[in-house]
Amino acid sequence: MELIATPALKPGMELAEDVLDNRGHVIIRKGIKLDKILIEKIKLNSIYCVNIMEAEDYASSYFDKVKKSKAFEKFNELYFENFTAYKVSVEFLVYNKAPINNDDLLGIIDNITKPLIGHKTTMLDMLSVLGTEDKDFLFAHGLNVALICNYTASWFGLDEEEKKLLILCGFYYDIGKFLVPKEIIFKQGKLTDEEFDTMKKHPVLGYSLLQNINLDPNIKLATLMHHERCDGSGYPQKITEEKINKFAKIIAILDAYEAMTSYRSYREPLCPFKVVEILERDGFGKYDTEYYLTFRKRIVDEYIGKEVQLNDGTICKVVLINNHSLSRPMVMSDSGMYIDLSKEKQLSIAQLI
Repeated sequence: MELIATPALKPGMELAEDVLDNRGHVIIRKGIKLDKILIEKIKLNSIYCVNIMEAEDYASSYFDKVKKSKAFEKFNELYFENFTAYKVSVEFLVYNKAPINNDDLLGIIDNITKPLIGHKTTMLDMLSVLGTEDKDFLFAHGLNVALICNYTASWFGLDEEEKKLLILCGFYYDIGKFLVPKEIIFKQGKLTDEEFDTMKKHPVLGYSLLQNINLDPNIKLATLMHHERCDGSGYPQKITEEKINKFAKIIAILDAYEAMTSYRSYREPLCPFKVVEILERDGFGKYDTEYYLTFRKRIVDEYIGKEVQLNDGTICKVVLINNHSLSRPMVMSDSGMYIDLSKEKQLSIAQLI
């Protein structure tokens, strides 16, 4: 809902809350659509502003609300205003070996994010509902991860210069995928073993592309190592924790997060609590312990106070995060009953609402 000054009220606007006079009596009920007579009644009662329904208030799901918000409308406009410049720069790098101006890349992040400061809708939620054309998937992936790097850098204790470096890692790290055959990149369904072996070459292809370009070594190492895992189960070198670059460790987590939460034409973005559950189940020992725990904790912190629907249909509000099982917080139902999902194993969060 939006607080609207009385002089700006127009017929057809719908009240989001009851309108009260100076004695606390309801003079117009919420849900009523205003007409000229009702607007005049508000003015005569010396009421200076009222809450009016917005498009997002009519949405049927949490992510639908995000998509209908004014913040997303602005974000969508800013994103695509800057997308073409980024795409052209990447194409020149990949096909002409022409270096990208890193200040221009950082400027793209500022162009998109600075006008959105103060909006309550988060960058992570807006990226989850952003739709891009399938043919631009790789370009969008790089820009999206760079935006996630910008949003989360402080979570990992990075200073301002390290933050800029992480953002640049986000832009560059998957550049090798542009050198993998398109029929593999855009294949629908599971890759064959041979195709997957070809796909697994992209870190080395990207590293080779960047090798002779004047870039911070951390960017090159993040490109080479972002699929390495701390237990040695990754690729291409199967190295372990102590040998993996710091920025590559962070990018590995953000890459996995972006893949699970980004919008696809064939599916909705995964619920953040489902993403955390998958990371809890599959990520322990594979990702850097400190970064892995910090990221999961900060993700769920974003949704304290949000309404969710459990798998049995119960509507609840997230009230307390369980540090021992981050995907299973304490929730409170509409009836005021507290439910500890870490103990009620048959229940889980199905979706945000």
